Amino acid sequence: MISKKLTALLAIPISALLVIGGTQSSIVAFAATGIDGDADTDVTTSASADSILQCGWRIAGVATTIALANETPSLKYIGSEYALIGADAGISVFLSGGTEESVPCSFYNDYKGAQVKVSWDGVDFTSSTVAVPTDTSLSWAVSDKPLNITYTDADCSVDWTAGDSVTVSAAYAAVAVVPASILATAVNESVEYDPSHVTVPTFPRCGFSATFSTAIPSNKTPSNPGAAYSFTGPTLTTTLVLEP
Repeated sequence: MISKKLTALLAIPISALLVIGGTQSSIVAFAATGIDGDADTDVTTSASADSILQCGWRIAGVATTIALANETPSLKYIGSEYALIGADAGISVFLSGGTEESVPCSFYNDYKGAQVKVSWDGVDFTSSTVAVPTDTSLSWAVSDKPLNITYTDADCSVDWTAGDSVTVSAAYAAVAVVPASILATAVNESVEYDPSHVTVPTFPRCGFSATFSTAIPSNKTPSNPGAAYSFTGPTLTTTLVLEP
């Protein structure tokens, strides 16, 4: 509140002694002391500000199904080891104020790091055919022929640690595979990642790919020779978790 007060000057009375025709009289003059206008005026201050969206970590591009096949499509299983490979390209992890990348946002001084973790469930590749869904004659366990997974940095900003590999040869253990991670301090301390200080936000992102390989073991005999076999393998779970 700002107050303004008006002040009035009080003039000292002035007296004059006049002698007229031998008669003495006094004439006294007085100054006015009134206040013109309001003595107190209050001024209220106000302000406005728009808030930015809340940041959230997001992961995109993880395939729901990975198809493994031999590099030579015409090659058939004849009882010798039959290699199978596949890939999941274009996986990306980013923080944003929306579902798309680069939407301005803020963690509001609560910056978090992130980790991509991969676990798996199951240890078998179970075979079947269209005609005989219960035909498991070409099935095998990862203890016989493991599932190899390699993660590769495809387009990660410098603060990320990306790239990892795992050989799935048994049931999932307590330690998950971490194909990509970024420390909270890297996000918190990097000025270029602060959306409050840049016109176009530059947020940390990581793009990576995964390659898969295994093989049908040798010396297996299909119950339905000549049939096309398909296999269902372990289920991989990709989880994005925040790190303090």
